[in-house]
Amino acid sequence: MTEVLEAQQPQKGLKQALQRLRNRKARKGLTLVELAIVLLVLGVIIGIVYANLDTGAVDNAKITMFPAQAAQLEMQWKQYENRVGQVPEGNSLQVLAQNDGENGWRAIDEKTITDMWGNPYFICMSQQGFREICTYGADGQPGGEGENADFYVTDKASWPTWLKR
Repeated sequence: MTEVLEAQQPQKGLKQALQRLRNRKARKGLTLVELAIVLLVLGVIIGIVYANLDTGAVDNAKITMFPAQAAQLEMQWKQYENRVGQVPEGNSLQVLAQNDGENGWRAIDEKTITDMWGNPYFICMSQQGFREICTYGADGQPGGEGENADFYVTDKASWPTWLKR
């Protein structure tokens, strides 16, 4: 009889262990450590991707679009001067972005009156005595070379070589 009791005890212990495993609730969600590791891995991946982005592609797109935008801006400037009046030399083209209901002028988008670096275009006098739309280049200051060079938006001959394509 003792043999039967001894044989039942291991089965009873095994049943109790299985019952404890069943009663234990399943863990839900992530621990803070696991979450921190996931965020760290994502941060590293984002850092690698960002470092390898080609920001030159954005600059190339702006340069490619510039001739069409320059032609559109010149046309809108001339329409404004025909309807409303002359923009004084040295003034920015900000007036083109303002409605003038009295003269029938509808404002244009503010992005149109700023150059590819976000500086406002302005009216200046060319060496030949013509009124032109001008930009001071990337630095927004008179003079300069390369991207900082001043040029007349409305005169392709004055465009810097990096802009001519």
